[in-house]
Amino acid sequence: MDTPMSTAQFPLEYSDSIIREFNDLQYVVFLKLQILKFEYACPKVEELIQFLEINGKNLKELNVYRCNNSLNLAIAKFCPNLKSLFTLFMKDELETLKIIFNNCQELESIKIWCGSNYLKENEMLEIIVNYSSKNFHELFLYNYVASELLSKDLESFFINWKNRLPQKSFSFIVIKGFGDSLDKNIENMKIIEKYKNFGIIRKFLVENNK
Repeated sequence: MDTPMSTAQFPLEYSDSIIREFNDLQYVVFLKLQILKFEYACPKVEELIQFLEINGKNLKELNVYRCNNSLNLAIAKFCPNLKSLFTLFMKDELETLKIIFNNCQELESIKIWCGSNYLKENEMLEIIVNYSSKNFHELFLYNYVASELLSKDLESFFINWKNRLPQKSFSFIVIKGFGDSLDKNIENMKIIEKYKNFGIIRKFLVENNK
């Protein structure tokens, strides 16, 4: 069955009935679906992977509130045209993040959780600067716990970003979690201001988690 729909968004009040209904949706072809968002809940991984295998090629934006390596590998395989992505990675899944960047060459923006059992900030930044495509230019960093990013690692990221070709200014949005975000580190903020003045950072914001 072919269905003409461009956006599917499942809000915060995500009910059990919607989860059950996705069991049927997983096999539906949405020819025009470009945006798919799940807010704070998600269908079963195997159902979502089946859905992405059918519909992932046309997706431009994907938000999945789920930490599952098989799902992330499916995103890399079935969603090559993504421009914006939010998904969760455990701290031992750096290779999967690398695969996503290698396979999703249209990716411009990503939201990533860091800290505790999630990715380490410095390792995540290293993957971004070395493996993201020429189109990539925006990072949403959610500090699940207090930031542990050292100023030397932050500066190393921007030095390497400055040397990328083609040059593209960087948008850096920090989202506050349960602890201090990187902006609480005075040395980090000095580096941020330095690279804003150089024109390397186009936008730097600190936001509360929505």
